[in-house]
Amino acid sequence: MPRPEDIELPSKIPAIVLGGCTLFPHCLMPLFIFEQRYRDMLEYALESDRVFAVAAVPPGIDPDENPESILSITTAGLIRACVQHEDGTSHLMLQGLKRVRITDWDISRSFRIGKCEPVECIDRDTDSTRVLANDLIDITTQLSGEGMPISERVQAHLRGVKCTSAVADVVAHNFVSDPLQRQVILETLNVPERLQLLHQHVHQIISGG
Repeated sequence: MPRPEDIELPSKIPAIVLGGCTLFPHCLMPLFIFEQRYRDMLEYALESDRVFAVAAVPPGIDPDENPESILSITTAGLIRACVQHEDGTSHLMLQGLKRVRITDWDISRSFRIGKCEPVECIDRDTDSTRVLANDLIDITTQLSGEGMPISERVQAHLRGVKCTSAVADVVAHNFVSDPLQRQVILETLNVPERLQLLHQHVHQIISGG
């Protein structure tokens, strides 16, 4: 299996549309595929690049009735593992690869295929951003995530990660549960600004705000 950074994204990728669901680059998302249209999408992805996007809509919005509500910035993910069951359903693990912007939709199939372009993050001040990232890792030791907290081993690994955007995404994945906040963080392309948002969010959790 190629490394995520070595994968060249296709210009068109299939998508599953989920309300209030945000996939971050560098993070894993387990999915259960049961709807026929997404069984078709999974088959399409497995037969091509093993890549599809998780496109989000605001909570409570039906994307079939309101297709214009599908948010344009999302994350392309790679199918790392997939178990297909006799009843046609599948469990899979999707690894977030890169932010993309969906510029148009092909709806000629039972599922959506998005025309997409990569979205680059902005980080012009590496030293100060690194300090922000390390400070963020340090303060996460004071709280627990929605699921498993970041372990000491993962914290040590993150301190050695050169990509501060990846640090921000892993912290957001673990500690931001509100769907709207997660999408705001995903769409914040300026890395120092994203880290500042996460600092504020984590401090609010610690203070009980």
